[in-house]
Amino acid sequence: MTAMLEVRDLQVSYGHIEAVQGISFDVHAGEIRTLVGANGAGKSTTLAALSGLLKPKAGSIRFEGEELTALPTHKIVERGLVQVAEGRAILTTLTVRENLELGAYRRKDRAAIARDLERVLALFPRLAERIGGVAGNLSGGEQQMLAIARALLAKPRLLLLDEPSMGLAPIIVQDIFRKLREINAQGLTIFLVEQNVRQALKIARHGYVIENGRIVLEGSGRELLHDPKVTAAYLGG
Repeated sequence: MTAMLEVRDLQVSYGHIEAVQGISFDVHAGEIRTLVGANGAGKSTTLAALSGLLKPKAGSIRFEGEELTALPTHKIVERGLVQVAEGRAILTTLTVRENLELGAYRRKDRAAIARDLERVLALFPRLAERIGGVAGNLSGGEQQMLAIARALLAKPRLLLLDEPSMGLAPIIVQDIFRKLREINAQGLTIFLVEQNVRQALKIARHGYVIENGRIVLEGSGRELLHDPKVTAAYLGG
């Protein structure tokens, strides 16, 4: 089966520092796949390359059969590859509604946008309660929900998430990951980058472990959760 996203021999450098050293992986339609590892392992750099924010030194990124490495970020978003950035990056002086509307700024289908807005507010009822309020007054968990909801209004075919659990209390993290499962169950493909290895592998069909810019392990989420190397390095076993 052909993958929706095919990454081959990807290399990304910051000057003389090779942050990603020839990694390869796939993401298939309808799945949640995850790239896990410690801080500084190369996870966010990989996502930045997928989104066109960083140009690879070498390698190939193909999305639904089209090579992306030469495309600017806005063209990649138009093709349906949409990223929720690390740290959420919401506009704190705008209202919740205004932030959500920015997610759909490239779309012209007003009736469909209105339907999608209703759908994301049903998914995140707390945002519906705060729709007219300033986004900067939201809690960290609510801001993460807003960032995900805003990305959904861009009509992604593949949703990229960069550390959605960062800085959140454990109970809020569990709620965010439940929402990701629900979004995936509705048909959206998800590629998740996470330091919270346990939570990521619990919801992922397949996972990759990255260390020092190289993928060192891969397998189903269940297999990796019970792998002795993963347990010892990331799960406190």
